[in-house]
Amino acid sequence: MDKTEKKTASKCIAESCRNYGITTRPNASNGLWLASLIFMSQAVNVWNRDNHAVTLNYRRSTIASFGLLLHSVCIFVSMRSGKCQHLAGRLLYVLFSIVATSCLLMVCLKDNAIVCSVSGVLVVVLFDRIYFRLLRRLPKSFTLGEAAVVGQGFTIFAYYAFLQLPKVVLNDKPSPDLNVMHLVLQIILMGIGVILALCHFLSFLRHSVLFYLLTVVIASCTALFPIFGQPTVIVLLQFILSDTDRMLVIALYMTLLVVTSCFVVWQINRQISANTTTRKMFHIVMVLVYLPGLWSQCTLLYLASGLMLGLLLMLEIARVIQLKPIHPSLDMAVRCFLDEKDAGLVALTPIYLLIGCSLPMWLHPLPCDLTDSAGLNLLKLLAGVLSVGIGDTTASICGYLAGKHKWPGTAKSVEGTIASVVGQAGVVFLLYRLSFIHLNTLRAATAGAAIIINALVEAKTDQVDNLVLPLVTYIVLGTA
Repeated sequence: MDKTEKKTASKCIAESCRNYGITTRPNASNGLWLASLIFMSQAVNVWNRDNHAVTLNYRRSTIASFGLLLHSVCIFVSMRSGKCQHLAGRLLYVLFSIVATSCLLMVCLKDNAIVCSVSGVLVVVLFDRIYFRLLRRLPKSFTLGEAAVVGQGFTIFAYYAFLQLPKVVLNDKPSPDLNVMHLVLQIILMGIGVILALCHFLSFLRHSVLFYLLTVVIASCTALFPIFGQPTVIVLLQFILSDTDRMLVIALYMTLLVVTSCFVVWQINRQISANTTTRKMFHIVMVLVYLPGLWSQCTLLYLASGLMLGLLLMLEIARVIQLKPIHPSLDMAVRCFLDEKDAGLVALTPIYLLIGCSLPMWLHPLPCDLTDSAGLNLLKLLAGVLSVGIGDTTASICGYLAGKHKWPGTAKSVEGTIASVVGQAGVVFLLYRLSFIHLNTLRAATAGAAIIINALVEAKTDQVDNLVLPLVTYIVLGTA
């Protein structure tokens, strides 16, 4: 496609967005290529040589993510043709995606026709509703590609929970390949999802008293939800209190939380908006959280990262609905650290930072081994920490302090890109020398390729780094 064709396609998509009431994030391209990242991240786990650890449900969710990629392509094609706002055209594309997803499940996994049909309808319809609702209700918050990644991620999470949770209620004991803490996290996040959905559809629940009441009711239901005969809260407490090392790591995390909170208060009292270098403080904190967690308390990190995501979502909705009495403090803190890409109503950059560092762990079929460590998968699960915590941080700081030569058409510097490559390579080499990771020729070459690719993507893309770079890095590392 030459430049003229690209401009014509962009104009058609922009016109379709206006007709459909969609306002994408300003000063950014559509980012349509992002729609393939979730599927590719799962596909490298299913079709690599270590696929013995992949469960049937994970294979189902991978095929479902391909169905969502297919539907995303259909949406983009309809936007380019100017038919996105036509109901008949949308229904045709939805029906096509449902049939294709259902058929793939039947052909690839030999699943029951009813299960395949229900799965196809569930994932495609849910994604279609979420995708357009995100773009229309949160103007200037997403590009088309970013909304696709967020919508696909939420849909796959809901579908995976749909496949697993019936067994939790009906069975007395977990199966050997099922991690109970993963179920605990799914139940808690689903409870938070219910709160967000109810507040979205029922505006009267945004009143302070009713919101607090709703939160208490849903939290109580979540805490008492039975997991193999025991309430969720009991299962969670048993997990936390059963290991002294686990409690020490929790103490470390709480200390980092206090230090970070003090840093936020200090920055607010300065009454100065944080610059690029100052915001990278949070990236450094993420490195300090994820490195020890992945090495020694993988399950705890998996659980804590999901709980923190739920907390950030709750705090953000409290800020958006101006929940008393915490709204003024929340709004002041967010505005102090706003990124230039937070152009919409919702501040997504801090949420993306957490998601980006956690996505490799959440997407991997078996992130924690029998010793509760990432083990041989450590480098792969560090994709977010490497690309965002190390690479993006060193690129931003070096570019801010010493960047003189800019990449054509961007504000990113060549010096920052070189610093990103050197910083990530140095961390990988250090982890190798300390025997935290094991490298052969193929893995070393793949790690080098992943580092260079994510550094170049960081330099050239106008999409949100915190969301894109971890997925790109994870996909490349997953090919080894």
